Amino acid sequence: MNWAPRVKPIKIRQLYRYARLGIYDDLLLHDVGWELYARCSDIATVADVFREGHVPCPKCSTKIKRRIDPLFSTGEGGTHENWFRCTHCAKRLLWRDCRQALRDTPRCFDCRAVLHKEVVLRCACGKTWSQEAYNQSVRTRVLLPCPHCFDLVRRPNPPPRNQTVSAQKSSPTLHCPKCQAVALHQHGNIECTACGYKRRWRDYRKSLKKKDEKLECPNCRYTFRWQEWRRSTRSLRTGNPRPARDFIKRWRKCRTPQQRMIQIDTLLQTLHGRGPLAPLFIDSGEHNIRQMLDDLAS
Repeated sequence: MNWAPRVKPIKIRQLYRYARLGIYDDLLLHDVGWELYARCSDIATVADVFREGHVPCPKCSTKIKRRIDPLFSTGEGGTHENWFRCTHCAKRLLWRDCRQALRDTPRCFDCRAVLHKEVVLRCACGKTWSQEAYNQSVRTRVLLPCPHCFDLVRRPNPPPRNQTVSAQKSSPTLHCPKCQAVALHQHGNIECTACGYKRRWRDYRKSLKKKDEKLECPNCRYTFRWQEWRRSTRSLRTGNPRPARDFIKRWRKCRTPQQRMIQIDTLLQTLHGRGPLAPLFIDSGEHNIRQMLDDLAS
């Protein structure tokens, strides 16, 4: 399918530059707004596929139901990662920023000096780690250096339940992969009551994701492969499509340039609060996008 491209950051910066001067460029608002709208529509479409199992035809957009039951969830997902500020330099961070900084440039957890990469990771203070042990420490430690000032910061507590949207798992009818009889999900396994087939539930779910199938549109007779379509949606997949759905709902109701600017700003501020979402909408690297959103919010 021809998915809508991500929005260029230069257009967003220009839009805000004009807005600060009290100028609402209707043409620029129209371009940015409808580009975001098209991107949001694609994100919502892809989210619906993974929730409901109806794949849009790449040619005519007719919904085609998959034959393989992928065990869809009706939840909208959500981010379990909160922004927090370093207690030393007051920089705004995500916990994964601290981890990624150490993966890019390994540092000693005690003296925070850059480690020398030899056969092992070695610090001037005498400590050494194997690469595997260091990676494990980065994943499990609750105190890591801030990527800006390198002082230790503590991993923030998870957000309260009312700030996250829990996935509501569906309970579809299961069919045995061997005999197609009704199967049961029990004791962490999928078990067939007819032929005795039994497999770990986790492995069964993984196998469903890897299965391919040929889909044919009943309207235009176009045929395509599910895995090929799935690969084309990598830049559109998210477990939290709600900001995109909200923008789609509100954008069409805008009648004035001011209303359009408010909706664009609302979406961007929502993306700012959910760091991992922004690269789905804006065409740039994650670091540059975050810097731009920080600048726009200041």
